[in-house]
Amino acid sequence: MVSVNTAIAYVRQEGNPLDQLRLSRALGQSTITAEDVLRRYQFPDGSWDYQSRDKVADSVGSLGGAIHCLRWVREFGLADTALMARTIPFLESIQSPDGSFYETEAKLAHSPQSWLQQETLIDRFYFTAAVPMRLFSLGYRQETIISAAIHWLEQHWRDWQLVTGTWYNLWALLCVHRHMGTLSASAYQRCHDRALEWLRKLAAQPLTWLLDALQGARYSEDEPLVEQGLTRLLNLQGASGLWADEKHSTVETTITALRLLLDYGSIPLDPQSATLGG
Repeated sequence: MVSVNTAIAYVRQEGNPLDQLRLSRALGQSTITAEDVLRRYQFPDGSWDYQSRDKVADSVGSLGGAIHCLRWVREFGLADTALMARTIPFLESIQSPDGSFYETEAKLAHSPQSWLQQETLIDRFYFTAAVPMRLFSLGYRQETIISAAIHWLEQHWRDWQLVTGTWYNLWALLCVHRHMGTLSASAYQRCHDRALEWLRKLAAQPLTWLLDALQGARYSEDEPLVEQGLTRLLNLQGASGLWADEKHSTVETTITALRLLLDYGSIPLDPQSATLGG
């Protein structure tokens, strides 16, 4: 049984301002200051960083940061704000002529992400799928950058080694397919089967990212990926009541797990829990 109270109390005690707002959102409380808080993660050119600019003095905006932070824009329902009015031109400015996306030269020169593959085409596939994935989740459909990215993906998704180059390539493609019907029935089933296979082995942090992306693509709780993912997420809560994350952030992973389980109705919320530590 998930210990909601322990998770809430931990986030209240250890979380930063964004974590606190995300918890409020999960508990159905006011998040009126969300746009102001998220603005600290965005640069004037529309790029984003993984952390608040208040925390990292020499931070630099990036495409990876944008993909990371746009899930919070969806979470708070801020698709029609100045945040996105700045983001779209940024994405347009870095899209390659062939429609694909890759991390910005500025980010690569400053502090390239440790997860980038030596074979750059693998991550180019991910970035190119992740941009329309995030935009679709925010209600964008007609932007030229989306159709150009989809066209590039259609030239490459038959390469199974490329599609399965990383686990996130696969789920990004499945989320795009949800909106565009990009894959044939047999290709979709092959991707779906592999995603289910990987899902059963994912740790809490990547599992929350997968489930968040599926939620953004409007997959229901009856979808096997969601159903099995939520069951695994329930089972991954530690004895301490948290979803521990040694590599990244236990606070972020815990609040994302808690929000997803509450959003999908997998756990009940005691009204008194919402006031813990508040």
